[in-house]
Amino acid sequence: MLLTLDGGRGQEEAAGADLKTGNLQGHVLADYLQPIPPPESGYHRYQFLLYEQPTREVVSLNPDEIASSGSWNINNFVDRFQLGTPVASTQFITKDYHD
Repeated sequence: MLLTLDGGRGQEEAAGADLKTGNLQGHVLADYLQPIPPPESGYHRYQFLLYEQPTREVVSLNPDEIASSGSWNINNFVDRFQLGTPVASTQFITKDYHD
């Protein structure tokens, strides 16, 4: 899950080992869309969050979430599927390439 922080657009050990080896399995909810900060708006912070998908049910986006291109409430999504805390995260900054 990719978040923008500035607007615009036991198992832990096993999960960590899987991340290191690239042995990841799961269901893709939406294709990756690169961040495109508005011109002359400076740097924008983004964060990827990785959650372990529950085996008891399929995690899916509802029609409003699909139509919104990711501008939906992440806390509601995490609560709805009881995802808990992320097993991994990373951050980066970027700005409009003309700036």
